[in-house]
Amino acid sequence: MAKRVFIVLMTVIAIVSCKQDPVTNPYDEVVIVDNDNPTGDQIPIGNFAWIHSKILGPTCANSGCHDGTFEPHFNTISSSYNSLVNHPVISNDASGSYTYRVVPGNSALSLLIARLTIDIPNTSGTMPLEIEPDSDWPTMEDAYISQIENWIINGAPDMFGNPAGNANGDFPPQVTGLVAFPAGNTTTPYPREGEGDEVTPIIVDNGTIDLWFLASDDNTTAGDLSSTEVKVSQDLDDFTGAATYPISVQSTLMAQDFGDNQASFIHRATIDLSTGETGDVYFLRTYWDDGIQAVLTEIPSDGSSAYIEALFVLKIN
Repeated sequence: MAKRVFIVLMTVIAIVSCKQDPVTNPYDEVVIVDNDNPTGDQIPIGNFAWIHSKILGPTCANSGCHDGTFEPHFNTISSSYNSLVNHPVISNDASGSYTYRVVPGNSALSLLIARLTIDIPNTSGTMPLEIEPDSDWPTMEDAYISQIENWIINGAPDMFGNPAGNANGDFPPQVTGLVAFPAGNTTTPYPREGEGDEVTPIIVDNGTIDLWFLASDDNTTAGDLSSTEVKVSQDLDDFTGAATYPISVQSTLMAQDFGDNQASFIHRATIDLSTGETGDVYFLRTYWDDGIQAVLTEIPSDGSSAYIEALFVLKIN
């Protein structure tokens, strides 16, 4: 009898000992730059940046949940997109009904919708498991799920309107954040112009300024993106002969992306606006190479919406 008790006791100790320590989120204690960004209400409804700003970020990226602790990662716009669209599932139902978390064009086969609407056995339950006290999910649940379904049915495009592409394909790079500083400064970002319903330009001085970009890719690490540059033009529709500046990899700058979520910026370009005069407006286009796309990825591009173009605009103070 004593031997049985000893065995049971040792088994309990072993189980307790094997219990993993809580995983800490590396962003929890990082001091970030408080830079201006568009609010969720300024982002077009249904755009993936809107879905992240209104739903995935505030409702799902809770501490210890989908904040980078485990997949899918909802701490940034790009991590959300890359860990959802055409991304293989980990949990599934008994019949193995789901292959990908989001299947572009088919919400019924997208595990994301199932996790939000039904309780699949052998999973943690219907999402979200926990809701922050100030969350509007309880009142907006149906509307938010409907918007996610519409986004999936429409092909699950990224925030720039690029189609998701085929399963097992490679997505083009994304730029989901922009911060501007006086050259050599990383503590006092330039603000966007005033308040309102539209996305406003970043107000900068006429001089040399640093632009920091939040770039990412689904398969190529941010630091390995090559042939990066930014073009600066005063004509939104003509970048022929525009001033071109290299974008290089630097030490990490912690700042907020277009969804007001903290992220690591490592790409910086220093541009010269010393000939600019008060009120002059400059439009930006960035170029990225992940080593897989046939051509450089241009962000924003001729096909970008007015909202996306407005994110990449500077104005001399």
